[in-house]
Amino acid sequence: MDEKLKEKAEKLFSEYVKSETLKMHCKEVAIIMKHLAKYLQKDEELWYYAGLLHDLDYDEIKDLEKHGLKTGEILKEEGFPEEFVHAVLRHNEANGNKRQEEFDFYLSAADNVAGFIYAYGLMRKAISGMEPNKLLKKLKDKSFAANVRRDEIYDIEKFMPIEQFLKIAIEAMSTIEKELGF
Repeated sequence: MDEKLKEKAEKLFSEYVKSETLKMHCKEVAIIMKHLAKYLQKDEELWYYAGLLHDLDYDEIKDLEKHGLKTGEILKEEGFPEEFVHAVLRHNEANGNKRQEEFDFYLSAADNVAGFIYAYGLMRKAISGMEPNKLLKKLKDKSFAANVRRDEIYDIEKFMPIEQFLKIAIEAMSTIEKELGF
């Protein structure tokens, strides 16, 4: 990703994402996406910034059926690559844009697993040392973090084993554990 787009991404993030909770969530998703990209030998910066900007309009648009649409327009106007714009639009299928590409599925899964890892981390009082098999067991407990879209996490199995995905996501979030308040 070129420097100009990275600068635009940082500017958009600071301009649109206002709540501290949302800022942290976006950073969680971004770091997971970066680690996934590294593992998959994809463009780490492109995937990182997709994670960072995926909820750009969320503070403003609370309606899930519209969430992501404004972000897609902004990103398109700013000249972000088509695959980037599509992944961001498709991370929330409630807006009518269905996941199609690998990138779309990874962003959606990262979006959902970030909150789940954070919630489990709060329970454990740490993210580091979290084991994928125990996180997977917790995923099966529907009453824990009930608002997390487990189906969108499990959909990642179309591309990699769920245990590998969880391992990468845990490792990624462990790198920003202190920033997250652990």
